[in-house]
Amino acid sequence: MCVLCYELIPEDHWSDGLSDAVPSRSRYRRMRLLAAVLAPYGLTVSDPRTGPHCLIADRKGAAEIAAGLPAVWRAAQRLSSRRIDVLDPALLEALARGSADT
Repeated sequence: MCVLCYELIPEDHWSDGLSDAVPSRSRYRRMRLLAAVLAPYGLTVSDPRTGPHCLIADRKGAAEIAAGLPAVWRAAQRLSSRRIDVLDPALLEALARGSADT
């Protein structure tokens, strides 16, 4: 299992529900990682902090709710005009540099 898949496992972590006001550090980290992966495809991700769901959106205003990593990839593929490839060497290199400008 790659680190991305591991980080975005759809199961709730026990610490996710500790505070309604501030998301847990690990959940925040997962959302930031997902945002970095989707940004080069013109997509954004936001966390409504209601269970394992997240909102994937494009720049034109279309959006889908996804729960779990498989649903995130399906939604992202439907919303993006490009094929999503999370193992694209250019994307992985940009992520390693700390910028996803591919």
